[in-house]
Amino acid sequence: MLASLKDPFQQISSSAHEIATKQFEPLGKQVKALMVWPRFPPSFWGFEGVLEMVPEKSVMPPLGLITVAALLPLSWTVRLLDLSFQELREEDLLWCDLVMVSSMQAQRADTLDVLSRARELGRRTFIGGPWASSEPEFLMTRADHVFVGEAEEVFAEVAHQLELGTAQAVYRVIDKPDMSVSPVPRFDLLHMNKYTSMSVQFSRGCPFQCEFCDIITIYGRRPRAKPPEKLIAELDALLALGWRNEVFIVDDNFIGNHKLALQLTHSLAEWQERNKRVISFYTEASIDLADKPELLASMVEANFMYVFLGIETPSAEALKGSSKFQNLRGDLVTQVSKIRESGLWVLAGFIVGFDSDDETIFERQLQFIEKTAITWAMAGVLQAPPTTALFDRMKREGRLIEDSTATTNFSPPNFKTVLPLPVLLRGLSTLLTGLYTPANYFGRAMRSIESWQPRPAQRPPELPMLYNLRVFVQSMWQQGVCSNYRLAYWRFLLTAVRRWALQPAKMWLAVMVLLSANHFLKYARGVAETLEEECQTLEDSGLYSQTLAVAAENSV
Repeated sequence: MLASLKDPFQQISSSAHEIATKQFEPLGKQVKALMVWPRFPPSFWGFEGVLEMVPEKSVMPPLGLITVAALLPLSWTVRLLDLSFQELREEDLLWCDLVMVSSMQAQRADTLDVLSRARELGRRTFIGGPWASSEPEFLMTRADHVFVGEAEEVFAEVAHQLELGTAQAVYRVIDKPDMSVSPVPRFDLLHMNKYTSMSVQFSRGCPFQCEFCDIITIYGRRPRAKPPEKLIAELDALLALGWRNEVFIVDDNFIGNHKLALQLTHSLAEWQERNKRVISFYTEASIDLADKPELLASMVEANFMYVFLGIETPSAEALKGSSKFQNLRGDLVTQVSKIRESGLWVLAGFIVGFDSDDETIFERQLQFIEKTAITWAMAGVLQAPPTTALFDRMKREGRLIEDSTATTNFSPPNFKTVLPLPVLLRGLSTLLTGLYTPANYFGRAMRSIESWQPRPAQRPPELPMLYNLRVFVQSMWQQGVCSNYRLAYWRFLLTAVRRWALQPAKMWLAVMVLLSANHFLKYARGVAETLEEECQTLEDSGLYSQTLAVAAENSV
């Protein structure tokens, strides 16, 4: 396969030349590969509070790993461990010849633990995924093989080299693969009953240039997509395995190429008709979706139920400063309303800590989120991921904190902020507390569902009666009896039944929002308390005055 490609691999230039040119023993043809998906720390996206009440143990599976698994030789024996609900035992490591890890930055701590344990037992280790593509030099000393880039067009040859003993320590794939060569993922490796939703991918890349985004530096600014029939084949595979629930189309911007997205949604609508709409979809998109009525209507016809938008901030100055120009082309409040009234419920991400932010930003964010009635508002502080334009700018300006261990949007930023750090962290604490009081959360939920206008083509998943009864009993006990928001819980539930009992889509969403209260209210409170402790530590240590001095210097 290598012979048909023009130099697809490029060794990373690094001072660790000895590591990069290390020789490895051949693994042979009958390789036992253990694929490991490390744990995430708790987050808004983890929905840990919901998982306490449902039989499933995780929100979605490791799509990257099961895609790579489909690229491996048939002579290999492959096992998958998802550490969100499984344990990595010594006997698992001793069983295998090769430990293959995919990881995001947020999984950093558990990833390093997995690699360390594997090495202690003399197992060969191989890491890929977004973190490896962002910080390969760091991982070169932690893993035997590091893979940078996208695997589809070259991994068969990588596997062949591992068998022969000619594998490189570091691979860098520069070219972006044609998505039509991406295989149907190995869904059969999953414990499918452990996940609340399945995941598939249609496209990679995004045409925009947001300063803080590493999607465009890792996957490029030219969106590449699978032919519709390829994605349909993946959905057929899920149906054959018995899947009858939600599917997340994981594209970072589903409408990056809106013409291709429109073609897909037309095909999905036809597929839904053939398959009695037993699966519903959700995805992520840029807010200019509001300006594409034909695509909106087609997504609804294809049984998309909701969409995540990267709104980030109502501050035009911050949007301009971060080059998120697509959010400046219309009125954000109107755009959110248009999307929701067209049939897609809206959740969104928000960021504080831009250079132009002042102490008013926290109240402005709260007012905007309340005005738009975005129930699930994922708010956090700005970070500068490696490879991004923001990372490079912070480094040029001498503001990058090189030894930062930040892994989430609730960690102190990995750069010196203009807004004093205690002010930023305490402001985020105040924002989260304001967003996730029971009154505000359930109030936004009620207004958002009321304004959501689902169409007849939209049908939520129909889960077994016994499943629904089990979850409802758990919810009534944990939320309706034991929680400190039980009165708000019952008020919302009774109002929802009265208004939407005969509207299946709205009632389904109301139940989702109700269950999610157990996650958002508890998690936001915990984060707010941690941020307050961070602020107190800064003030007690005298670092508060230092951050004020830095802020004054940066504002000149």
